[in-house]
Amino acid sequence: MTTIAWIGDGELGVDRVGGKGRSLDTLHCLGLRVPEAFVVTTHAYRQAVGDKLVAEIDRRIAALGTDPDPEAVSSVSDSVRALVIAETADHSCDADIRAAYQQLASRLGQDEPAVAVRSSSAAEDSADRSFAGEHDSYLWVLGVDEVSAAVRQCWASLFTARAISYRARGGADVDDVMGVVVQRMVDADAAGVFMTLNPVNGDRSKVVVESVWGLGEPLVSATATPDRFVLDKITGEIIERNIVQKPTRATRNPVTGRGLATVPVDEADHSLPSLDDTQLRQLLDIARTVERHAGTPQDGEFAVADGEVHLVQARPETVWSSKPAPRITSATGAMGHVLSALTDRN
Repeated sequence: MTTIAWIGDGELGVDRVGGKGRSLDTLHCLGLRVPEAFVVTTHAYRQAVGDKLVAEIDRRIAALGTDPDPEAVSSVSDSVRALVIAETADHSCDADIRAAYQQLASRLGQDEPAVAVRSSSAAEDSADRSFAGEHDSYLWVLGVDEVSAAVRQCWASLFTARAISYRARGGADVDDVMGVVVQRMVDADAAGVFMTLNPVNGDRSKVVVESVWGLGEPLVSATATPDRFVLDKITGEIIERNIVQKPTRATRNPVTGRGLATVPVDEADHSLPSLDDTQLRQLLDIARTVERHAGTPQDGEFAVADGEVHLVQARPETVWSSKPAPRITSATGAMGHVLSALTDRN
């Protein structure tokens, strides 16, 4: 069993590379533009953590009981995360992680490429339960030492307070494992999310796109108001545009060259749309492709650089997808058949 897997190898199962890793590999194999990446596999996690540490973690979580107090959960989370970081300081897979980063640097023709280091739990992003945003991710990470440290931080984030509480109540096995994606950082001019249905009413004939200037972190963390576009999945028409004032953007820290910083946007760009029509149509094609392959509504994350859309995540939509798709009866003729086929497929 290997400790490193490369996105694009194909047939990377969730048990090996976690939900995010499996999704990225699938997207790459669909021919979509996915930034170069490798995954520190769940086997590496198991090997680095070891049976003794797993037993101690299990003991601390089991001591919470099945209806734990939030303060107790938070305390256990803090102690377990610190324990994982301390006990994996000299783990046996570290050389493999460093070698993979150097191989990525060679592929990209850079000495120290900036990467995103993202948690990829085996439990996340499934259709029936989602840990989206629950585990840690680190952006603009530079060099082998920082990558090595960020991987261990991601391993420790398997034991956030929310995740521990979920497990204590029987919502997941306590021996859940963590893969970690190490992916080329896209220096985004704009970024955002898309959903292959309208999250307001569940309309599956629409694609909704939200975007901001720079990196998408402020949007994902709900600290910025995005532009919002609604596209018709069948005709391709952009039927709604809601452009907001966007005075700042998230980008690489201009002082340190690593991590994130919020910087002003040129005043002339405050009220401009963060995506043009060409990019929106790229996103529509991506959304159609991802949903068609998955057979169920999806939401995804993207970054735009040099006019091209890069897909950095896609996962099942978990709210409206659990409800029956209504048969559309208001349209007749050829369009009625198209709409009915669309809802039947989803």
